[in-house]
Amino acid sequence: MRALRYLFFTTLKNRIKELRRHPSQLLLLLFLAAMLVLVVVTAGLPREGDAPLRPMAELRAMALALYAVMFLVLCKNGLSSGASFYTMADVNLLFAVPIRPQRVLFYGLIRQLGTSVLLGFFLLFQYTWLHEQYGLSVPGLLAIMLGYCLTVFCAQLTSMVLYAFTSGDEGRRRALKIVLYVLAAAAALLVALPALKPAAAQDKLAAAVAAADGPLLAFFPVAGWLKAAVGGLVGGGADLLPVLLGLGGCAAYVAALVLLIAAARPDFYEDVLKATEISFTAVTASKEGKMAEPLPANVKVGKTGLGGGRGAGAFYYKHRLERRRSRVFLLDGMALLWAVICIVFSFFMRDVGMLAVFVFATYMQIFGSSTGRWLRELLMPYVYMIPESPFRKLMGVCRESILQSAVEAAVVMIPCGLIVGAAPLVIAACAAARFGFALLFMAGHILMERLFGQVLNKALIFCLFLLVMILLALPGVVAAVAAGFLAGMGPAMLVLTFWCAAAAALVGFLCRDILNIAELNNR
Repeated sequence: MRALRYLFFTTLKNRIKELRRHPSQLLLLLFLAAMLVLVVVTAGLPREGDAPLRPMAELRAMALALYAVMFLVLCKNGLSSGASFYTMADVNLLFAVPIRPQRVLFYGLIRQLGTSVLLGFFLLFQYTWLHEQYGLSVPGLLAIMLGYCLTVFCAQLTSMVLYAFTSGDEGRRRALKIVLYVLAAAAALLVALPALKPAAAQDKLAAAVAAADGPLLAFFPVAGWLKAAVGGLVGGGADLLPVLLGLGGCAAYVAALVLLIAAARPDFYEDVLKATEISFTAVTASKEGKMAEPLPANVKVGKTGLGGGRGAGAFYYKHRLERRRSRVFLLDGMALLWAVICIVFSFFMRDVGMLAVFVFATYMQIFGSSTGRWLRELLMPYVYMIPESPFRKLMGVCRESILQSAVEAAVVMIPCGLIVGAAPLVIAACAAARFGFALLFMAGHILMERLFGQVLNKALIFCLFLLVMILLALPGVVAAVAAGFLAGMGPAMLVLTFWCAAAAALVGFLCRDILNIAELNNR
C-alpha cells in the first residue's frame, strides 16, 4: 500500500512541477482562473429592476436532469466500450507487480475521483445566470458541481462493473441496455404525465417541475439521490436529512460495487485492459492532432454508393452518406443532445425572453463546433491528392457541414422561439444569426489549423480560438446592439448574421491555401 501511496503523491507532485516546464499549461490555468473571477464579479453586480427570483424547484429539476442524463449515457457507453480508471503506464507497471488487485482497484478509484472533479469544472462558469435567476450562492454552486462529479464517478464505476459482467455475452448486454432505456422512459413519463393533465393546462412547466422535484424521482439511481442531497443544501437553509440520505445512498452504492467486483471478479485486469487501450488510443490521437472516431459494431448500411460528386464535390456526397448513417431524426446524436439542452433551457427562460435563449444556444454551439466531419478531412492524406484548387477543395469539404448548420439552427431556434413566445420575424432572425455564428466558428477552426497546425497544446489552442472568436464577433455585436436600440431585436440579429457571414468568408478566403501543402498542418 505504501508503494501505491508513493506513486499517487509523486505523480501529483510531478504534474505540478510540469507547469514550470510547460508555460502553455500555466497560461491556460491563469486564463481559466481570470475568467472564473470575472464570472463571480459580474454576478455580484446589482440586479436590474426588482424581478423576483425563479423557484428553486426549477434549479433542482435541472440538476436532476443533468445528473440523470450523464449517468445513463455513461452507463450505456460503458456497456459497449467499458470504462477504465487506469492509463497504459498503470497497465504496464501496476498490473505486473505483486500487489493485491483489490488495492490496485482502490488506487484507481481515488485517481478517478480527482478526474471527475475536473470534469465538473465547467459548471462554475454558469454562476452568473444561476445567481441572476435563482439567487444561487457560491457554496450552492459548489454543491451542484460536487453532485455532478459524484454522478460521473458513480457512472464510470457502474460502467466498469457492467462491462466486466457482460463482456462476451451479447444477450446480457442487450438486457441491461433495455433496463437503462426503461429507466429513462419511466423518469420521462413521471415528469411528463402531470404536465399533460387538464388541471395543469395553465402552467405545464410548473407541473413538470413539481413532478421532477417530487419524492418519487428521488429514488432514481444515483441521480435522484444526489439531487436530493444537493437540494437539501441549496434550498434556502440546509436540510440535513436529504443530504445524509442522498450521500449515504451513494456511499453504499459505491461500496457495494467495489465489493462486487473485488469479490466476484478478482481478475478484473482482463476486463479493463481493452477499455484502457481504447482510452490510450484516443488520448494519443488527440496529442498527435488526429481524430480517432470510434467505429460502431453494427452499421446500418442501407443505400450504398456516393450517388454523385466529381473531384472536390465528392466530399459533399460522402459526408451526406455518413450523416445519414449516424443521425437520429435530422441531427446526429451529439447535435441532438445540444438541441434538447437548449430547448429545455428555453422552458425556464420564458419570462426572460428570446435574447437569453439565443446567447445560451450560441454558447453551447462553441462546444459542438469542433466535431464536424470537415475537420477530420483536413487530417486525411487523400484530400491533398485531388487535382483541384485548394480553395475548391476547402469549400467541398465544408459544404455539407454548412448545410447541416442551417438545419441545426432551424431545429434549435424554432422550438425555442415558440416556447418563449417570440415573434416569427425574431425567431427567423435568431435562426439566421445562429447559422452565422456556425460559419464564424467554422472559419475560426480553419484559421487555427492554418496558423498553428498540430504544434501547440490543444487546450491552449482552444483558448486562443475563443479569444479570436470574441475579437471577430465584437464589431458585429456592437453593430447589432446599436441596431437593436433603433429597430428592435429582429433587425439586430440580421445585422449580426451579415457580419458573421462576412467575417467567415474573409477568413476562409485568407486561409484558402490550407490544403495546398500537407506540411502546413503537420509542422
